[in-house]
Amino acid sequence: MLKFALAFFLTLSAHQESMAHEFYFAYAELSLNELTNRFEGTLIFTTHDLEKALDPKGNLIGKLASSDEASPIRTQLERYINQHINISYGCALDSNAIDAFCQSEFILEGIVPQLNGTIECFISAPAHAIYTPLSIQFDALLDVYPLQQNKLTFYYRENKYTLNFIPGNLIQNLPIKP
Repeated sequence: MLKFALAFFLTLSAHQESMAHEFYFAYAELSLNELTNRFEGTLIFTTHDLEKALDPKGNLIGKLASSDEASPIRTQLERYINQHINISYGCALDSNAIDAFCQSEFILEGIVPQLNGTIECFISAPAHAIYTPLSIQFDALLDVYPLQQNKLTFYYRENKYTLNFIPGNLIQNLPIKP
């Protein structure tokens, strides 16, 4: 019986170790579509990390990948995205000059769970006439995983900008070239 208990304990420990990982990353690719006046992009998270961030008690583990379009978890995910990924910029609402300060309000267009344990979130947000610089916040998952590192690649016209977000550097300015 003691051997059985020891074998069970070691198996459980090995399983726990295989579920844990030392580094935590999230990736974002965003672009400004000037034809539709929208920010459009993809966010990639490790699925179980994102589920834990959405519900630290762990009640959502395994549920995000199986959710449908009407699932309440989708609303919760969209809210989480807007709390942790933000683009702020000077914008023109009523003229051809800066007359307001705008912030992104992303819409979760869809999610695609991958076989490798990640999930792709497709997002978009209206983009008014933009004046630089863009101020970008990307602190997703850092409230749960202090070692989290996020990388964002932003495409604008023929230019590609890559920003790394780590603790202490969660908001960065991006002076896009016209």
